[in-house]
Amino acid sequence: MDEAKALAMMEFKSIGWGLATLDRLLKGFPVELIFLRILCPGKLLAAVTGEIAAVRGALQRARENNLTYIDDFFLGNPHPGLLAAVRDVWPVELERLGALGIIETFTASSALVAADTACKAGAVTLANLHMARGLAGKAHVYLTGSVGAVEVALEAVEGQLEPGSLSRQTIIPSPDMETWRAVL
Repeated sequence: MDEAKALAMMEFKSIGWGLATLDRLLKGFPVELIFLRILCPGKLLAAVTGEIAAVRGALQRARENNLTYIDDFFLGNPHPGLLAAVRDVWPVELERLGALGIIETFTASSALVAADTACKAGAVTLANLHMARGLAGKAHVYLTGSVGAVEVALEAVEGQLEPGSLSRQTIIPSPDMETWRAVL
C-alpha cells in the first residue's frame, strides 16, 4: 500500500476490545495497520492507512456500537514522510542534518497534523516522531532543514493546530552531533 492516500488514528479505552475491533477492520476493509501502541492507563492507540474511502469506512465501522471507542483522527493525502514516520522508517542520514525543529503537542493526533503541515509548508525533513511513548499522550515531532525552512514550517504549524493542542516549538540552529544522536 505504498500509494496510500489516507491515514487514520483510533484510540480505545480497552486493549482487548480495541484489538478485536482492529481485527474486524483489517478483515473487512483494504487497510494496513501501521502503528499500534498500548498507552497508560490501559488504552490502545492504532493507525491505519489505505485509500480514502476504505479508511473512512473503517473509521465509521470502528465508531459503531463500540463502547470502548474514545476518539479518532483522519488525514487525507498525508505527506509521504509522515507515513514513513508512523511506520517507524527513517531515511535521515546524520551527515545531512541541518537545523533541528522541535514541536511538542498535547496529543498524538495533533502531532500528526503538525508533522504533515510542517512537511508540506517548507523544505524540511521529518527526522523523528515520538507519539505517546510514556508521555501521558503528549508527542514530539523533530524536523530538519535550513533555519529558514524550519522557521517557515513551525509558523505554519502554529497557524494550523487547534487552540490548546500545541505545547511548545523550538529551533536549534546548529545542533551538536550528540544532540542529534539523542533525538534520533
